[in-house]
Formats: sequence, C-alpha cells, structure tokens
Amino acid sequence: MSYGYTGDGPLADPPDALADPLAMRLAAIIREIRPGERLPAERELATRLGVSRTALRDRLRFLESAGILRRRSGSGTYVEALNPQALTRTLGVAVTFSGLPAESMFTALDALDRQAAREAATQADRAQLAVLRQALEGMRDDRPNAVLTAHEEFHEAMIAAAASPALTLLRSGVVGALRKAQLVWPDRPDSADAVPPPGLYERHREIYQAIAAGDPTAAGAAFDA
Repeated sequence: MSYGYTGDGPLADPPDALADPLAMRLAAIIREIRPGERLPAERELATRLGVSRTALRDRLRFLESAGILRRRSGSGTYVEALNPQALTRTLGVAVTFSGLPAESMFTALDALDRQAAREAATQADRAQLAVLRQALEGMRDDRPNAVLTAHEEFHEAMIAAAASPALTLLRSGVVGALRKAQLVWPDRPDSADAVPPPGLYERHREIYQAIAAGDPTAAGAAFDA
C-alpha cells in the first residue's frame, strides 16, 4: 500500500507531500500558528494526529527542508515566516543543472513585474508613490550603475506597492535564482558591462504616471511598451 494513501509511515517522495493525508493534516495545524511561534511538542502532535512519532518526524523534516519550519536545539520547532529562499534554491538548481532556459526565467520576471504594475495602480498609497518617484528620478543620474540601481529599486518598490504576498514571493525567488546561477544581464548594476538601455527613464515615467493615476490598464500597457 502506498504511504501517500495511508498517511502513516515515511513520506516516500517529497513531490507527493500535497497528496499525503498526514502532511495535509499537519499543514492545517501549521496554518493556525503565526510565524515565529512554536509548534506543539512532537508527542502532543502525534497524539492529536493519531500517528506514530516516527511518521510525524518524517513530515517535520520535510517541512524543515522546505523552509516552512525551523528546529531550535533545546527549544522546539517553530513556524517560519514566508521566505523565498526555498523557491530560490529550487529554481537556481533548475537553471544551473536541469537545463531550464534562462530566457524563460526573464520572461517570467517580466510577467510578474507587469502584474505588479497593474496591482500597484490599485493599491499604492502616497508613501509608496513617493518611493517610486524617488527611484524614477534616480534613473536620470549620469552614472550608469546609479541608474541601474535606481531601476532595480523602482521594480522592488512596485512589487511592495502591489501588496501581493504571492508576487513578492515569486519575484524574489526568480531574481534570487538568477543571481545564484550567476547569470549576468546588461541592465544589472553589478554587471561588468552595465549599460542602461536607451529610454529607461522615459519608459518608467509612463509606468509611474499610470500607477499614480490609479489606472491598472494603462500601467500594464505602459509596461508592455
């Protein structure tokens, strides 16, 4: 009988975790605990779930490796805050070792930024607009690296203004993976041949104006342009 159906016993394969009844019951408990708070003791959890401590430990180890939980020696197991590092590791390995085309990662990054522009147009407050404006003005600097740093700051501010935990997680994971894979693209400020693309300020001014106007359709169109 497959462990994925019994819910008790070793978790045979991490990709089956979402189909594993015990893992999903454990997930329901974890969702009730705020990040930084401690998980109930193993004995209590095993009794509550009606499983052996061996089976429970197997699921806990998997969730710890995924960055969901963190074990502190002598203290217990704690729920971690949403963290893109696990996604970064997975995507970084895929790009470096598994033949995932880097171009597809850049395409995904563009899609995430475009959606962020649309959502920022409906969510950004005055303080976030001020941060976006400051980053935009930084793109008028005469120094190439300063321009590209401002460019990155603009996109990070746009993601923050979108107020979407999913977009934040996914974009951080993709950017982190590209950096870990040591891929270099021309408009990165730490690239040896960093050169701002022509019209960088003007294009981002249109995006900013659409976001400031609260127009998600115009923000998406400005990003596409």
